[in-house]
Amino acid sequence: DELRRRTITVGKRHRIFFSNSSPSSPQQQLFPEQLNIIFDSKCNICKLEMDFLSRRDEKLSSGSNNRKLRLTDIEGENYEPNDPSNGGVSYEKGMAAIHAVTSDGRVIEGVPVFGKAYELVELGWLFRFTEWRIMKPVVQWGYEVFAKYRTNITRGSSLDDLVDAHNAKKALREEEEECSRCDNLKR
Repeated sequence: DELRRRTITVGKRHRIFFSNSSPSSPQQQLFPEQLNIIFDSKCNICKLEMDFLSRRDEKLSSGSNNRKLRLTDIEGENYEPNDPSNGGVSYEKGMAAIHAVTSDGRVIEGVPVFGKAYELVELGWLFRFTEWRIMKPVVQWGYEVFAKYRTNITRGSSLDDLVDAHNAKKALREEEEECSRCDNLKR
């Protein structure tokens, strides 16, 4: 067996791991698809993009179970940031910028998510210019500006207001679950 080198990026730090097994072996995959995109379904622009990618992925897989993309709605009732397939992406982080998790657990953020997704649906050429040395900072700046104001434009609320509302709703749900447990104990 040969040693395989894997680099995992956590924040701005790179961690290098060596293992004897192939990174694509099924036991190391978190999910069958190659990429889990975490997106905001209540953002019409985001939803439009994800619907397009999903249709393209379905078309290429011919309806079989060979899909390359998994789409996870961060606004879904069952979204759990601690699920390994969601890469620890909190509601706040996920709403501030698009994130994706590869099947081997690497987290990708921002413009590279689109490049990887389009590559997987055989349209990678559309995003190759984002890697050109002269274009990369311009594209990154454009995405950061869009991401900063996205919720104001597409949802009519600031990111801070959405996070506060999400946290309040989560606290209420946890309180209701606690009350429910107490009621069950009294019986």
